[in-house]
Amino acid sequence: MSKENKRNFIGTRSRKVTRSREDLPPKSSVTEENKDLTIEQALTLFVRVKENEEVRPRTIRNYIDHVRYLSDFMQMRAGVLKPKLSDLSADMIHEYIMYMRTEKRRYEGVEGRRDKTVGLSPHTINIRLRTLRTMCRFWAGEGLIEANPMENIKLLRTDEEPEVRGFTDAELDLIFRSFDKTQFADWRDYVLATLMLDTGLRPGEACGLTIDRVDFALLTIYVPSSIAKNRKYREVPVSRDTAKLLRELYEESLEYFGETEHVFNNAYGDPFTADAFRKRLNRRKERLGIERISPNMFRHTFCRDYLLNGGDLFTLQKIVDHADIETTRKYVQMNTEHVRSQHEKFSPARRILKRRR
Repeated sequence: MSKENKRNFIGTRSRKVTRSREDLPPKSSVTEENKDLTIEQALTLFVRVKENEEVRPRTIRNYIDHVRYLSDFMQMRAGVLKPKLSDLSADMIHEYIMYMRTEKRRYEGVEGRRDKTVGLSPHTINIRLRTLRTMCRFWAGEGLIEANPMENIKLLRTDEEPEVRGFTDAELDLIFRSFDKTQFADWRDYVLATLMLDTGLRPGEACGLTIDRVDFALLTIYVPSSIAKNRKYREVPVSRDTAKLLRELYEESLEYFGETEHVFNNAYGDPFTADAFRKRLNRRKERLGIERISPNMFRHTFCRDYLLNGGDLFTLQKIVDHADIETTRKYVQMNTEHVRSQHEKFSPARRILKRRR
């Protein structure tokens, strides 16, 4: 690619400084002298054990975030800077649940999210309660608290909610036309969206793709067990056109950044993340006037259309790495238009009547 035809980069901007592990409280040993730990210190002990168990980094981040939400609430209610683990009681947790249901604003403090509805969804609250249940069981087992405050606390009852739907054909056309492929960032997003729509890869699997995991001869992407959600190695087919885009993007990245193993990079030459992709799609949603655009919706669309185009459920389960076939069933949502279209194609009565004409 000549210098004249190189795609433009997004403008230089300050890089975010993330909190390093050195900023976390020092790791402590469980002794008689330190049983009355702060919530933050107790979290550090828990995280240390989970890291030794090789729990996924994203899960670790969720643990830290969820306990931070709880700690913020306890600070606000008790008026103390560093809440103690011993302050965590069943009554406190019930009060925390009520706060999340009736006072907490959704996406408060989250960049790019305008929804400030009061009250978190039961689904979100239950996710945080499951985290707290796991931690309280650990703390009680280690003798850090006298009793497990989560022992008799139940999750909220929820009506079954539909899974996130996939895109309509019209929405896909609008989204893909909106990418300015003369800009490197938009070109990268275009290739990434195409990859997810073609393979059903999870956002983290797609964004973290390295060139050694793409077999251009066999048209296969290899997902190692070390990054797969269910820790199972799998091979995912990829179309020739998508593979061609991956090669083109990677070769451009070599020109811009020098040696890199990652196919998808940000403007600084660092690996592009699923969170960054999510934020960019959210801003595109505002411009296009589409109700929702998220990375997982490309995966959902792949699942739905794979079945609509004649693929079988069990092969789909293997491609997208679902441990349970029921997950695959729930993952695929078909709207009235798709149901009507499939009925038109496959109704036995229609075929019989057509032959009798």
